[in-house]
Amino acid sequence: MNTAEPCLLCVEAVADLPVLWAVFQRLDLPAALDRHFPAPLHWKGPLTPGDVLAVWLLFLVSRGDHCLNHVQPWVAQRQGTLSALLGKPVLPTDAHDDRLADWLTRLGASPSFSALECDLNQQTIRVYQLPTEVVRIDTTTANSYADVLSAQGLLQFGHSKDDPDRPQLKIAAAILDPLGIPLATAVVPGNTADDPLYIPAIRSVQQALGVGGRTYVGDCKMAALATRAFVAAGGDFYLCPLAESQLSRAQRRERLLPVWEGTQTLEQVRRPGPEGHPDELVAEGFAVEVELTATVDQKEVRWTERRWLVRSLAYAPSQQAALERRLERATAALQELVVRKRGKKRLFHAGLMKAAEGIVAGEGVE
Repeated sequence: MNTAEPCLLCVEAVADLPVLWAVFQRLDLPAALDRHFPAPLHWKGPLTPGDVLAVWLLFLVSRGDHCLNHVQPWVAQRQGTLSALLGKPVLPTDAHDDRLADWLTRLGASPSFSALECDLNQQTIRVYQLPTEVVRIDTTTANSYADVLSAQGLLQFGHSKDDPDRPQLKIAAAILDPLGIPLATAVVPGNTADDPLYIPAIRSVQQALGVGGRTYVGDCKMAALATRAFVAAGGDFYLCPLAESQLSRAQRRERLLPVWEGTQTLEQVRRPGPEGHPDELVAEGFAVEVELTATVDQKEVRWTERRWLVRSLAYAPSQQAALERRLERATAALQELVVRKRGKKRLFHAGLMKAAEGIVAGEGVE
């Protein structure tokens, strides 16, 4: 009779977990989480809060799944692998959905998250030696079918390009260019304006990477004078288009008059071509320098802004073709106004002028 105890073998899908955990260790992620989010008073078990959150992040990155109730079964199927990676026994109950929900609330409400983000950014830059000269900042919205619970909740009705009939939340992000690594993120209610979100994002990047010599790239909503002044006050640079509120159509027309009169020299903008081919001419334009003054933190800031007026050789013909189409439609509609037809009310001078103004305005050919 064989009295030796049977050897039980457990087969688990290791997949990408060792590689991801090695990256977490190089970033010192569990220890950073423990520094900024220490264990509560009655915390029990061999795993620290940093270990539990790191395991949760392993699940998020590996599976691409945000459902809390899917984490515990996933841990149960990989308990041996996770215990070997952490060097501690990992139990499925460590990733119970109620426990993760409590931590999610704490992460979202604590001001320590910004400090954690700054700590991880510095570690990421050191580990991978990434270039940090250019940072892109933008906002986006995410719609939901959930109901708006209160005026203080994240889901609110706001300006939406997707579906204005559904509530939304808004996300602002600062991204390291060209790799697309997020440096700072903020989730705010969906009815929040975009303009005030840029300065906090820039400030978070400055806390993580330092002030001075960095270029921030954004859209026209970044062109608010307060945002440009904040960047200039820190010795950084910005690149963004000016909206109609910052540079009116009349001001642009005044700047372009020398071009139409032939007295303004244009500079060519070329894109590097493939190897062995000449550079491609993509645009032409000129620059003007404008002295600006603003107040930042109760201090007056003065700087020189260089404004480029550029004509894209690809975009300009499409604009011209669209204008020609609108002119043709407006011309045809104007000619139809004076054509007499049965059942059509005849218009006299005042009515004709009003109808003609409506056609011209409707086609945008004033």
